[in-house]
Amino acid sequence: MSSAVRSQNVAATRHSSTMKQFFDDEANFGKAELRPKARPGRSWTEEELRLKSNSDLHKLWYVCLKERNMLITMKKAHVSRARNMPNPERIDRVQESMDRIEAVVHERNDAVFKLETGESADPRKRTITSFAGFTYEKQATEHYSPPQPGKKESETPYLDDDAYMMQKLWQEKEFLKNRDRLDDEKRRAARTEDMDRFKRGAPRVFNR
Repeated sequence: MSSAVRSQNVAATRHSSTMKQFFDDEANFGKAELRPKARPGRSWTEEELRLKSNSDLHKLWYVCLKERNMLITMKKAHVSRARNMPNPERIDRVQESMDRIEAVVHERNDAVFKLETGESADPRKRTITSFAGFTYEKQATEHYSPPQPGKKESETPYLDDDAYMMQKLWQEKEFLKNRDRLDDEKRRAARTEDMDRFKRGAPRVFNR
């Protein structure tokens, strides 16, 4: 066998083994539920993840990512054939582990940022106003030019007359709605049992 043919066979074998990582174990094909020994365990807890180093969390993240890609591929394959995937809760448990890894990494980044800069590691938000006049917070994005000195990053844009009036009327409507809700709560709190009994019996008396 020539060296070229041998290298092609090695490359084909390596390619096939790589593609197999996107599919479940062949022993699980065509089954409605996995065997007891092959069933998935629980997801990782935050207490367990806090004990691991950053390097271990990095490795575990990619292990979960690889597992999730495989499960999503199998789910698509089962849906295309109108079949049920065995133990679909595996996707939820892997996603829970990945979310908790992100939470633990964010805790460590937040502690480092507060220690070094005094600021949180949460993404910054800026206040924007829509065309209808509603003001809300939105996650800040990267800018092409650096921030100018003396200019705030979170700044309410200028409102034209129509948007300003729309915002004022909406705030007035929300204020009146909240005031009516508080009045109803006060009336319910001041109501006694005798008042409820009279309210139930008065219509019968007057109708007679």
